[in-house]
Amino acid sequence: MKSFFYKIIYVFLLASLVPSLNQAFGQKVAVVLSGGGSRGTAHIGVLKALEENNIPIDYIAGTSIGALVGGMYASGYSPDEIERFFTSEMFVNWANGLLDPKYTYFFKKEPPDASWISLDLDFKKNFSALFPTNLISPVEMDFLFMQIFAGASAAADYNFDSLFVPFRCVAADIDSNKAVILRCGDLGKSVRASLTFPFYFKPVEIDNRLLFDGGMYNNFPSDVAIKAFHPDVIIGSKVAGNYPKSDPDDILTQIQNMLMSDTDFSLKMDSSILIEPPVEKLNLVDFTKAKSFIKSGYDETIRRMDEINKLVNHHHENNYIAEARINFKNHQPVYRIDSIYISGLNKHESSYVYRTLVHKSRQATLADIEPEYFKLAADDKIGQISPSMKFDKKTGFYNLFLKIKPADKFALKFGGNISTRLANQAYVELQYKYLFRDALKVRSNVYFGKFYTSVLLGGRLDFPTKTPVSLGGQLVYNHFDYFKSTIHFFEDVTPSFLILDDNYFKVYADIPATNKGKIETDFTLGILENQYYQNNLFTREDTADKTKFNCMAGSLSWELYSLDRKQYATSGAQFLISASYINGEEKFTSGSLSGNNGFGLKKPHQWARARIVWDNYFEKFGPFTFGFYGEVHLSTQELFSNYTSSLLAAPSFEPVPESKTIFLPNYRAYNYGALGLKGIVKLGKRLDVRAESYVFQPYQQIMKADDNSAYLGKAFSIRYFAFSGALVYHAFLGPISVSFNYFDNPEEQVFIALNIGYIIFNERALK
Repeated sequence: MKSFFYKIIYVFLLASLVPSLNQAFGQKVAVVLSGGGSRGTAHIGVLKALEENNIPIDYIAGTSIGALVGGMYASGYSPDEIERFFTSEMFVNWANGLLDPKYTYFFKKEPPDASWISLDLDFKKNFSALFPTNLISPVEMDFLFMQIFAGASAAADYNFDSLFVPFRCVAADIDSNKAVILRCGDLGKSVRASLTFPFYFKPVEIDNRLLFDGGMYNNFPSDVAIKAFHPDVIIGSKVAGNYPKSDPDDILTQIQNMLMSDTDFSLKMDSSILIEPPVEKLNLVDFTKAKSFIKSGYDETIRRMDEINKLVNHHHENNYIAEARINFKNHQPVYRIDSIYISGLNKHESSYVYRTLVHKSRQATLADIEPEYFKLAADDKIGQISPSMKFDKKTGFYNLFLKIKPADKFALKFGGNISTRLANQAYVELQYKYLFRDALKVRSNVYFGKFYTSVLLGGRLDFPTKTPVSLGGQLVYNHFDYFKSTIHFFEDVTPSFLILDDNYFKVYADIPATNKGKIETDFTLGILENQYYQNNLFTREDTADKTKFNCMAGSLSWELYSLDRKQYATSGAQFLISASYINGEEKFTSGSLSGNNGFGLKKPHQWARARIVWDNYFEKFGPFTFGFYGEVHLSTQELFSNYTSSLLAAPSFEPVPESKTIFLPNYRAYNYGALGLKGIVKLGKRLDVRAESYVFQPYQQIMKADDNSAYLGKAFSIRYFAFSGALVYHAFLGPISVSFNYFDNPEEQVFIALNIGYIIFNERALK
């Protein structure tokens, strides 16, 4: 009985001391960060205000964007560092699926074509597997998250309770229809899973579970923080809400409500405060207002600071957090990689990957691996890469694990152009890709339309040596049919005044020259055959003159390329220097209207030429972008047998898409220089207004004599101008443009054109 009495007194005294102990040792504070897409940048301001006022953050939990902000804070990044990350151009590009320019790899880039969409084909899969599961490429995001979080994961020995701040995040397991609480393992993959919005990002696989955005089931994990950490105080930051009732006419709201469960945004503790920064609703990945959202979070937290101080009776000393952060970062092992482990590929395929990544026998830093990793990611024979690093305590180095899926062997591309003028065309390409110790791609495409028809069969073999090399070849048939009527497309018109057949076989070898450039040498055998009338006074019964040029050519070129689009670019640059030698024989056969009917003339030709092209877009000034275009063409070429054949053998200046669809005799010369200025005003995220002006200066214009022969005019005696204005909408499949064009053209100088798609053709024999 006496013992029982002492126990009662002990319990009573202990209970009476708890408030004093809390006062002495401080309460434990948990911060909970909601999802909310780009609005979640306001969480950074909340953390910044708390830290500046020495409010302890003992635990942190988040979902989606809250998981990214919270995970970075738990990894030892300061609010200022997190702010710089979210407001950087790199992050904005990543969020919109745009690869950072430093990661572009021109050597692996396919030649531009008129494709709108590309579908990977695996005949063993169901038809539904043809459709993409994500809109945004995860390549840069996955590597970036590994880079950001691998050190903290290692320092915490892959236990989220041992991070700089103990951390939890929430993901969604769609197979079990349950929320998944991530508390250990690879921190980068966990955060990546938590913000993987369905259909926008590719899902993440962790422990054989396919995980999506945690906001699907729990967009404000206050219950997770309570259960995991048992805090005394919760400070919540909320920038999200439940979706409104579905609109029967709005499929987006229907999909959102099918995928996302309602979340309880209340805090289930008396000692709690909910901060709701006043941020407007934006697109999920529109981070253009990140700075103002961060300020909103900061200002709202400062406004509520008196309430927070009433709840929190213990504050950190000045510099305590900064010193603790430095101490945690000092325990993060330096990123040095000892071994690379590749899964998902066979032995020969793995050899290709390893030879691409590693060119030295010693251990590599992550900085050494990074450029080679993105070169590998740019390879279209590689389908998916999921990277992760794990620290090995025994060796003192990291191991790099790459889970790789090879690309489907077949790919089908569709595209073309729909035009109010000549350039109506359809485009189809089939590719076969084979990955082994090296990599092979075979492709065949077809353009078909009334103006342009083409067939290409080509192949390329890549060798991933220390200096990568590619060998390739292509057989091409090009057919251009210029109509006497340049306005109407569907009418039955008189015979064509000009038909160009450009057929050739080319072999080439490439090596990279920095990540944005390449050096190429090629050899071409060509058969160029042109049919034409010397004037427009002909009938259906007349036959055209013919010029056939059998030739061979060799060239060497150096090209730098970083333009952001294959048509209507708005940033980046192209710089090309090439030198060529051409040798061939011209054969002329006169038609019914020529004076020497049926006469055959053969004439040898050989010449050297050099070409320089510089197309550059300068830095933006708000919504304005300015560009410069320069081109110089030098040649020892001589005139062909008549005026028209001489023009057709001359290089043409084609600065805007519509100029490729019209025969412009005044913009053809053997030696010329051209300059252009471009101005672009950005009206919206995808809408631009363009204005372009050019001057074309031939050294000697090709002139026509009375007998249809050609002669060269006086040096620099004449010059021509061209102007173009366009309203361009960069749609998901391709550009939609309305353009106004002016050319110094004998027949049609001014025209307006509507185009949906790309005016891009296969290369010519003598490009």
